[in-house]
Amino acid sequence: MKSILSLISLIFLPALAVAQPVRTIYVDRDQVALAVTLLLVVFVLGFLLELTNRYFRYRIKEKILESAVTDELAALILQPDHKEKLRSCVKWLAIWLGLALGLAAVALTGAADWAAVAIICLCLSGSFLGYYIFLKRTDH
Repeated sequence: MKSILSLISLIFLPALAVAQPVRTIYVDRDQVALAVTLLLVVFVLGFLLELTNRYFRYRIKEKILESAVTDELAALILQPDHKEKLRSCVKWLAIWLGLALGLAAVALTGAADWAAVAIICLCLSGSFLGYYIFLKRTDH
């Protein structure tokens, strides 16, 4: 019995010899503030773009209804496009998923500044590739 305990302790001895303290991750407050500011600007600009898009679609639909268009053509033009809504949702899912994967990879690897940007760009381009494949499969 003593030999088994000795053998088990000898097996775990190298793991104890290389024990290192947990390193802390330094987060620069200026970089976080810049990232949050850029994210807010992107959200505001996206909101304004969506708002103008909806306004102009409303104006087009209003003009169609005011003009002398047949009922069948007006119904065809004015019907909502469910495929476009699905594509938009999947597009934003791909963008945010790629960004989340990139940021998680940067946090786990602790990469330098330019390497972190490269990792995030690689993950975003991979997510756009997935979105492209989704579009190719849904079109056929």
